[in-house]
Amino acid sequence: MKALFVAITLLTAVTASAQTAPTIAPPPGQATGSAPPTSSAAGFRGDDNAEFRRGRFSTMVVVDREEMERRLANLEALIGEAFERGGRGGSRGKLREAYEELKDIREQLADAPDVRGYNPRPTPPPPPPPPAYQPISDGRLQKIVSAMSREPFGEDKMNVLEGATQDSYFLVNQVQQVLSQFQFSKDRLQAVRLLWSRVLDRQNGFQLYNAFPMSSDKAELKRIISG
Repeated sequence: MKALFVAITLLTAVTASAQTAPTIAPPPGQATGSAPPTSSAAGFRGDDNAEFRRGRFSTMVVVDREEMERRLANLEALIGEAFERGGRGGSRGKLREAYEELKDIREQLADAPDVRGYNPRPTPPPPPPPPAYQPISDGRLQKIVSAMSREPFGEDKMNVLEGATQDSYFLVNQVQQVLSQFQFSKDRLQAVRLLWSRVLDRQNGFQLYNAFPMSSDKAELKRIISG
């Protein structure tokens, strides 16, 4: 459309230059001279304007190719006729610039999708939201704790815990229930190491310090939950 407006404006200017109509002064208070461009290319200068014409700054459109070819051919013929009849000096340069712009539009038109055969790809659905992690249910946790309580040794309790909670997530108060099944601090620390990566409310980790009476064990717990 930009090329059509440019060409029509140039043709009007050539026709007017061949006549002897008097010059009409603008109303008082209005600016004289050429008006600034009003097309979508306003704001581009120099090479940027050429890039805009070639579609590198524009949006792809779907066109009726036969209709556009017919209209461009008619416009091209009119520009050629005006060039031969009345174009002189600066007018000839502007007509040649318009002709070059028509060539650029023809290059874009060759790659533009035709309206009758245009079948855009459907927009893919958005990706599913990330899974919402839920802590282990109280019923499931009680079954695990009960199974641990039936084992006499810490190592066996740990085996039950590890095998029953591989795909589960925990809250800090649930971890506390697990720790109560171990007699020794070393086993409790090992249980924290096992479960901490799957604790959902880590901001409450300070509550676990009550399960460790020794300062050295507290320091080790701090290292685990701060890592």
